Amino acid sequence: MPQRPTVVRTLLAALTLPLTACGGAPSEGDPTPAAVAPAGPGESRPAPADLREPNTLEGIYTSAQARRGREVFEDVCADCHQVEDWQDDLFLARWNGESVYRFWTYIWERMPNGEPPYSLPRESVSDVLTYILELNGVPAGTEEFGSDEDAVAEHWLYWGAAGEG
Repeated sequence: MPQRPTVVRTLLAALTLPLTACGGAPSEGDPTPAAVAPAGPGESRPAPADLREPNTLEGIYTSAQARRGREVFEDVCADCHQVEDWQDDLFLARWNGESVYRFWTYIWERMPNGEPPYSLPRESVSDVLTYILELNGVPAGTEEFGSDEDAVAEHWLYWGAAGEG
């Protein structure tokens, strides 16, 4: 009789599904971000005073940039992903508190499906990332989110209204 998958393996598979559903499993040697368990009953996300600084809740992108990101999503990403993939509780819990650099690099290295790594221009990766932020209630600011190493590595990822509580 086949062995039942463990809860941990099932949870890990669910957490990575939105980003790997299109591109398949990472190949051997690919860096795979560590899983972050979602907040369970009675547990809470970090209180605002506990958030690492600087972070995405400080308005690190513009609304115009998120609109460009929506265009990238509709032209490239929507072939495999739905908007709901980026608003799912498991997805939000997986990336909440991670470095923006890790999330940005994960997209850049693996998307779009069937293309070589780093196929999307850096600016497009930043734009689509800001669209994902906007979808989840992260406030826009007055300056665009950059695509160079310093800009990408500077912030910690926290969701807005969707990631609270």
